[in-house]
Amino acid sequence: MARVLRGMVLVLVLLVGLREAKEAPKVQVYSRHPVVFGTRNILNCYVEGFHPPKISITLLKNGEPMQNVEYSDMSFSDNWTFQRLVYAPFTPNKDDEYTCKVDHITLTEPQIFKWVWLFPRTIQSTKLCLG
Repeated sequence: MARVLRGMVLVLVLLVGLREAKEAPKVQVYSRHPVVFGTRNILNCYVEGFHPPKISITLLKNGEPMQNVEYSDMSFSDNWTFQRLVYAPFTPNKDDEYTCKVDHITLTEPQIFKWVWLFPRTIQSTKLCLG
């Protein structure tokens, strides 16, 4: 009986310790497909490594909440931190700014993470001249 009681106390202590552990989120903002301005794509905000699981994740276009935003189920890693993917359809335009706003208990204030496009493709093909 004493052995069972010690085991239960140990489990309880571990659960309380997990509840108190706080980990700040790590955030990645990226498009699902290579960027082609004027062509529909999916904007992703992947947030991982946070604890506790209560978190606010908002996709913004020019500072305003985006439409048709979807949220994956919250899942956790083997170290008991959580992860979530938030995504929405969008048509990239070089004049628009796309960001992901994240608010979590570990942050002193909500953080804004900007989507940065690199080397966008154009609809016109690129010609290569040799020789």
